[in-house]
Amino acid sequence: MLQADFNLGTGAPLVSPDHWAAAIVATPPPPQRLDGGALRQFRDTGAVMEQPPLDHHYIAMHLGGAKGVRRDGDGAAVDTEVALGSLTIVPAGAAFRWQTRGPIDYAHLYIAPRRLAQTVRDTFDRDPAAVVPLPTIGWRDPLVGALLMAMLDPGLDGASDGRLARESWFEALLVRLVQSGSTLVPGSDRARNALAPRTLARLKAYIDAHLAEAVTLDALAAVAGLSRYHLCRSFREATGLPPHAYLTRARIAAARRLLRTTPLPIAEIARACGFASPNQFATSFRKHVGVTPTTFRRDG
Repeated sequence: MLQADFNLGTGAPLVSPDHWAAAIVATPPPPQRLDGGALRQFRDTGAVMEQPPLDHHYIAMHLGGAKGVRRDGDGAAVDTEVALGSLTIVPAGAAFRWQTRGPIDYAHLYIAPRRLAQTVRDTFDRDPAAVVPLPTIGWRDPLVGALLMAMLDPGLDGASDGRLARESWFEALLVRLVQSGSTLVPGSDRARNALAPRTLARLKAYIDAHLAEAVTLDALAAVAGLSRYHLCRSFREATGLPPHAYLTRARIAAARRLLRTTPLPIAEIARACGFASPNQFATSFRKHVGVTPTTFRRDG
């Protein structure tokens, strides 16, 4: 639906990504929702696309192969060739007409301005009003590209650590976007936050107490008293694992204990340890342990 906000430069109403997706294709692909963002992949849409002023920033990843892209708007036209995996950045409020020559396959990562502002404040101690994404076509950044491709992985859908993984990668991507694709003036970042032993113990206790629930990056950051970015970085430095991987390891460890010490049905153990289904539990357990839960229980 149309938003109440307006583009101050043109007076045009700002449009939500969902509203625009419905204009791009009759049945939009379902998005992957993030805290302060969303991710959608499109294929075989029209070669010419009218993009209204959005209430989100967005990054487009060019998939399917190299292609030609023409952008009209903002008083100028840009016509260029873009490589497979390259990126286009569009700030919120900008409106363009796009024309593609080549394969129509792309992903959009939408970023709420408030979410980017939070990263600017928490990670860089800067005024968010002075830091905005730079409009760019064909940007090559290996880190942003790798993070975005990881977030697109359909194997995360329904996975016990999928949500936490996407949120962690989203935070890392936002930090990199601010560093390399925005108007941020170079300077010293905020001091590094190392995890104190008591803080790490609180985090581990929280994870152990919430294995059956959706553990979020926000919840872990609140327990540690850190920003999301510093939580991810310091947690990995302290444990050798990112939060989502540690969560999965903790769930597998709890499942092993229950399989060895209780007669609980496997489906009930799967639920108690935070797996969406017995099949997902079996797949994850075999990946980490090397055998299925049934074989593990039988062989002791």
